[in-house]
Amino acid sequence: MKQQMRRLTYRNLMAVIRKIEAKGWNFEEAEKMARNIFAEYRPEGMSIEERVRRVLTKEEWEQENVRGCG
Repeated sequence: MKQQMRRLTYRNLMAVIRKIEAKGWNFEEAEKMARNIFAEYRPEGMSIEERVRRVLTKEEWEQENVRGCG
């Protein structure tokens, strides 16, 4: 079984950044999101992996923003 990410380490941070970048975000945006995900992590709450899965693709986010502003 794969071990869950729990601590902010360089390796874990880079893994999360790569997963977010795969959703269309650039490195700077992905790093901010990844650091926020780790900062808000609580053991009794949602896992890091689940939070990353819930990150919208950049395209989905832009579509949501256009609909919300108009």
